[in-house]
Amino acid sequence: MKKITVVLLFLLVLTLSSCQESSRIIEYSDDEPFVIEMRNDTLQILQLTDLHLTYGIDANDRKTFATIEKLVKSTDFDLIVITGDMTMSTAGPTLFSKLINRMEALETPWTFVFGNHEIEFHDYFDFLNLIKDTEYLYFKVGPELSNGGYGNFRITFTKDDADFYNLYFMDSHASREEYTEDEGEYDYIQSSQVQWYSTHVENDVVDSMMFMHIPLRQFIDAEDYVGLFNEDKVYAQGVDTGLFDALVLANRTKGVFVGHDHLNDFYFFSSGIYLAYGRVSGYNAYGNLERGGRVIEVNENSEMSTYILLESEVSS
Repeated sequence: MKKITVVLLFLLVLTLSSCQESSRIIEYSDDEPFVIEMRNDTLQILQLTDLHLTYGIDANDRKTFATIEKLVKSTDFDLIVITGDMTMSTAGPTLFSKLINRMEALETPWTFVFGNHEIEFHDYFDFLNLIKDTEYLYFKVGPELSNGGYGNFRITFTKDDADFYNLYFMDSHASREEYTEDEGEYDYIQSSQVQWYSTHVENDVVDSMMFMHIPLRQFIDAEDYVGLFNEDKVYAQGVDTGLFDALVLANRTKGVFVGHDHLNDFYFFSSGIYLAYGRVSGYNAYGNLERGGRVIEVNENSEMSTYILLESEVSS
């Protein structure tokens, strides 16, 4: 009788474990773009990056939240984009939940891509499972792509009910355990993601911009750049799988905006495309640059411009 009881308990544990594991499967979403009507004639986007929320209650994280609020309230932005490394903490999901609440309270459309630090102590499920009943967050896991990660999706901005500009968001993944010295330790956009982009952009009737966390390898060849290049090098994606070539071929995407390297905020042009860093926004991130964000504007003639907005430049 005891033996039967032990076997039954063992089977129960296995069943519960299996159920728990299956419940942690991330569900992919549809591939339709979000559609947002512009607020004014000029599209205005604020890029924040590398928040590195760590404790939530310490002085640095409190300053990060205060900076976000000041920057967001400085202008009637159409969208706030956080380009990764929102948290770097054993308390990552809790801090992500707090970030969601803070961003929702600002009543401004916002979105994000994952960086390389969120999953150092947790997996993607722990974060994605917290996205519930949001009003201003525009985020999708996106379609299932081979090794494509989570968060490949699009937003279309419209003006007078007509398409005005497209935004592409891509998961640039995290770190790698095996790599060569030439490649570096960071993962990269997969060929399936390049194909996903190419399939959509060939049907686009308006121009676009793209957001991800880790810089493309083309950032390594920065020339005639505007802004700060204070890192010892560009810590780029490990492999070039052809995304930039696809951007040039399509001749639709006019800018790629990234984070990751906290001491860089420069931009330059390559084949007529903006390659631009954001400005580090989080106080628990390394580096002594003044915190801020990058503003991206597209005027009524679809002409793009961009500049850094520092916290000191915004009145309280």
